[in-house]
Amino acid sequence: MIDMEQDDPVQKYATEAFGVRYLYPYQRLVVANVLDAASSADDDEKTNEPVRQMVILPTGAGKSLCFQLPARLCPGPTVVVYPLLGLMADQHRRLTAAGVGVVVLRGGMTEIERNSAFDAVRSGNASVVIANPETLAVPAVSAFLAGAGVFHFVVDEAHCVAEWGDSFRPAYLELGAAIQGIAPRVVTAFTATASPPVLSRVAEVLFGSNAYNLVEGSPDRPNIRYEVWPALSMRRAIREAVSTLPRPAIVFVRSRSSAQILAEDLRYTCSDADVRFYHAGLEKSERTLLEAWFMASDTGVLCSTCAYGMGMDKPNVRTVIHYGAPPSVESYLQESGRAGRDGEASFAVLLRASAPETMSVRARTAHPLVAARARAMEQYGSAPDGCRRAFLLRALGYRDADSLACSSCDRCDGKAREQADGEQLLQLAIRWHGRRLRKSEAAEFMTGSQASVAARYQGALAGWRRDEAEEAIDGALRAGIVRLIRWGPWKGRLVASRRHQSGRTSSSSSGASTSSGI
Repeated sequence: MIDMEQDDPVQKYATEAFGVRYLYPYQRLVVANVLDAASSADDDEKTNEPVRQMVILPTGAGKSLCFQLPARLCPGPTVVVYPLLGLMADQHRRLTAAGVGVVVLRGGMTEIERNSAFDAVRSGNASVVIANPETLAVPAVSAFLAGAGVFHFVVDEAHCVAEWGDSFRPAYLELGAAIQGIAPRVVTAFTATASPPVLSRVAEVLFGSNAYNLVEGSPDRPNIRYEVWPALSMRRAIREAVSTLPRPAIVFVRSRSSAQILAEDLRYTCSDADVRFYHAGLEKSERTLLEAWFMASDTGVLCSTCAYGMGMDKPNVRTVIHYGAPPSVESYLQESGRAGRDGEASFAVLLRASAPETMSVRARTAHPLVAARARAMEQYGSAPDGCRRAFLLRALGYRDADSLACSSCDRCDGKAREQADGEQLLQLAIRWHGRRLRKSEAAEFMTGSQASVAARYQGALAGWRRDEAEEAIDGALRAGIVRLIRWGPWKGRLVASRRHQSGRTSSSSSGASTSSGI
């Protein structure tokens, strides 16, 4: 038998430096494109044109190795662009552990720190430069890299070019100019998820009108079970999810304040769970401690914004919960892909308010691509039927989505929650006691512990907390399941909505109150 490690120096290096005994075919292809460019750099004049490649591989498929491995084998430094400081620190740790010389260029560095990093690159002691888009726009940095003989320019998490560049991080839109100024031999964009419109936008910014190679692995993650939980009370839904789903778990939220508030609530209501929060507004020392805690924890629950997730390699996350829909299908697959990176069975659960969610102002007013992707994610949560997995794959333009066998989504195994917890009981109770109860009275009545013939449905939501019932009533009002009488002798009292159909009539058509939940 041929000893592949002995006859294959690339595989031997992967094993010795990174502990990887097998390179997948798509990894070999990406690495080969980089190394071939190194060996043919002086062959003829045509090779002066950069090698451009877009690499789309699922989360956990080893994208980082595709540029980490050849970095020390190339004739010039590798520049890697990341979106987040936490991710930059994580990759710095990994490369250092593998014996790869690396420097980080970031905002807030002193001139002495920056010059020290430059010297490490000049001397060859550092073969990898880690930066973010904003740092590349600093004149001293761009000028240095333009003369540093950069061989490989990498944009990791490249979907951020489309997701963030057209909204709140315009520095991403300047990466094309940075690439031209630096003039690398190879340019590679890596992402775990990209639909055709996102792919087109990323290529437009990074490659202009130039052709590029596309390396694509299947985005399907068969070990992840996808579920959608409709909820009148998001508080009750998240408490149930954290209490019943396997851990470690990540709960993704949309804002820093939500991460903190939710973590504090879950610590109080789920006493057996060690719950902490994480976001980019924390001090670096706090983030470092939280990352170390969660990496080592087998039972922890981390409530986080998108600041935690991209490239953070905790292999045994068993559950990823989204507290409301993220801005796009790509974001959802990227974040839910934090689960099950060890290949074991895991859960990805979207908690969706029963009332139609209003698209954010940013999504409505930003680049048309942003709005279109937000709508696709809304459809994932509200589609009345169909395989969850196939929907997500179709949204990415995956041609064989409908041909994949699925036994690990709630729809395909017949266990989907098509109606929010408590929805039917609340509707029946308000219909039976129409014009009798105000909102606060209804919450107390429904959570009461005693029932009698004269008070039908009293205590129907026994076991619910008072705040959960109040939030459920507000959710029912927004969804059009019930409505408030606005005038006359029964003003302010609840009645069942005549126009409600399957819990989906909008509040505008039913005359429901616009009072909010949380």
